[in-house]
Amino acid sequence: MSSQPAAASAAERAATAVARILLVVAALGVAAMTASTVWDVVVRYLFNAPTVWATELSTYFLIATIFLGAGWAHLADANVRVELVLNMLRPGPRRDLELATAWVGLLVVLLAAWQSALMVVSDYENGARVFSLLLTPTWMPKLPIAIGLGGLVLALLVEIERLSAGVSAWRRILPHGLVAALALLLLAFGRDVPDSGLGRIDLGSLLALAVVLGGAFLGGVRAGLLTAAILLGGIATFALGRDLGAGTVTLLLFAAIAVFLAIGLRIAFALAVVGILAIYLLLPAPFPMTIAERTWSGVNSFSLTAVPLYVLMGALLVRSRLSDELFVVMAKLLAPLPGGLAHAATAGCGIFAAVSGSSVATAATVGSVACPEMTRRGYSPALAYGSVAAGGTLGILIPPSVPMIIYATTVGVSIVELFLAGILPGLLMMGLFMAVILGWAWLRPGAAPRLTRAQQPPLRRAGLVDSALVLLLIAMVITSLYAGIATASETGAVGAAAALLACALRGRLGRAMLWACLVETVVVTSFIFLIVVGANIITYGFDFLKVSQQVMSLAAVAGLDRWVVFLLIVAVYVILGMFLDSISMLVLTLPVVFPLSQSLGFDPIWMGVILVIMAEVGLITPPVGMNLFVLQGIGKGVPIRTIAAGAMPFLGAMLATVALLCLWPSIALVLPAALR
Repeated sequence: MSSQPAAASAAERAATAVARILLVVAALGVAAMTASTVWDVVVRYLFNAPTVWATELSTYFLIATIFLGAGWAHLADANVRVELVLNMLRPGPRRDLELATAWVGLLVVLLAAWQSALMVVSDYENGARVFSLLLTPTWMPKLPIAIGLGGLVLALLVEIERLSAGVSAWRRILPHGLVAALALLLLAFGRDVPDSGLGRIDLGSLLALAVVLGGAFLGGVRAGLLTAAILLGGIATFALGRDLGAGTVTLLLFAAIAVFLAIGLRIAFALAVVGILAIYLLLPAPFPMTIAERTWSGVNSFSLTAVPLYVLMGALLVRSRLSDELFVVMAKLLAPLPGGLAHAATAGCGIFAAVSGSSVATAATVGSVACPEMTRRGYSPALAYGSVAAGGTLGILIPPSVPMIIYATTVGVSIVELFLAGILPGLLMMGLFMAVILGWAWLRPGAAPRLTRAQQPPLRRAGLVDSALVLLLIAMVITSLYAGIATASETGAVGAAAALLACALRGRLGRAMLWACLVETVVVTSFIFLIVVGANIITYGFDFLKVSQQVMSLAAVAGLDRWVVFLLIVAVYVILGMFLDSISMLVLTLPVVFPLSQSLGFDPIWMGVILVIMAEVGLITPPVGMNLFVLQGIGKGVPIRTIAAGAMPFLGAMLATVALLCLWPSIALVLPAALR
């Protein structure tokens, strides 16, 4: 969200206040999710008295957290986008394109919010219940979806108002009035929405499209033309291409995704808008609640509660600074080696990865301590920052791992087995990173000067205590998971509760710190699962068009060897990694790549490890590599090209890990096999 008006309007202040209220409820959802899951583990393990409510309620708390936090996450600019085209534009045209993509996003969320409200009303009137021990009326857990998407509508209106800073006051607040009028009209329709008389599109959806286009033109002719080009161009493309055959339509789907991502439409909205175009123009029954049902089904899973719980655990350790001294302890042990501090940073990343499912958090935590220390000791900035950028990728390979959870729940494999499968490849990749550092220090001794004992970072008693607590936490999480005390989802809650206790014992559990951790958890959870929801909507179109079957047939007709297809998949991930984050890559590609890999006979657990590594590649690959930008923020005077150049040798180590896994799949499969 670029330029902001000098003074916020009453409408903007009201929308922001609503987002803040919903944020508080979402944060309470995180706390309730943690408490209920920990309670269930305790009473089940100690008293053999498992609850009948904890799993179901935790799932509902997750849904509330995702959607009630969506508005605040958008205001915090957490909904990621590809800025490939935006970065090429001057400020004026960039603002117009940002404004156009905000209007397109508003249309997506308006349709989803409206259909979600209809879904809630329909379930209430029909007396529908969840098939479970609690027999919960389904409208109750679905209600936060409708409310939260309504809050996201308000957040998008705030974004549009801020981007319209150069126009008159009445034109800035006009979108609020237009959307309010639309809401009243849709409310008047009730559940029986009339046909528009224009093909398969109902009157309510047509009115939403008209409001968005009208509002965009009233806000500025150029922004209006861009909005019309995006929306009407997409509608015309799918409408005209519908009769050209499934293969052509499939290509249109992928081309539309590429175009929408390239112009800067936020990733969740880009996936959803292509899915909505497919639902309205290609599928036989577009209305009334397909979008809402896909939204609900995309997040209604207890296994997904692991994501916010691991995020909370990592946030507590980072903000309390309990994990800061890991680098110092490792430096004391590894300083005698050539490039000892870089080895220490890599090992520190590997250890922190065992309590954090996020590569960005791993790179930021270790990098904030290690990078300044290395450059102060005369290390090359390329080596210092490159080694931490690469070491940060261990955060999503060494379990726990958020992308592994997304993979496992999407394709239906065991999270525990996938976690086990990531351990040895993670250690192997960490060893290869250290081999790169040794080679670098040997070829260019000046890049990593040896330190005398007096120059080594000093160990402090407080630092040793902090590090011991982190290691104890790692042991607790691993033991509870692999000893069968808690499931993969529950260990996140156990770890978060243990981290909370460790912060309290060290006197670092302030109210402000705890609130910041909860807010961070809500924001990260919301933006991740909005992408998952967008992918679930587009997958509906993929399934109808049998996209994965067509790709498999194409590979069979071409007579390609399965390893040639595998190399093509790897190449696609390398290219996507230049523009997309790891979560987006996985949810976008898995509906096609996973069935293809199964038809070729690849083990699903092994394939999961491979795809997670390939998703990691994107974290250190320009122009989007998230770890590169995180470390640039730490080393403000270090150019991004220096960090990227320093990370490139480690990219070779990551690809070497993939090659070794292809030659010896047992590296990934031996531990899961032992569990069975």
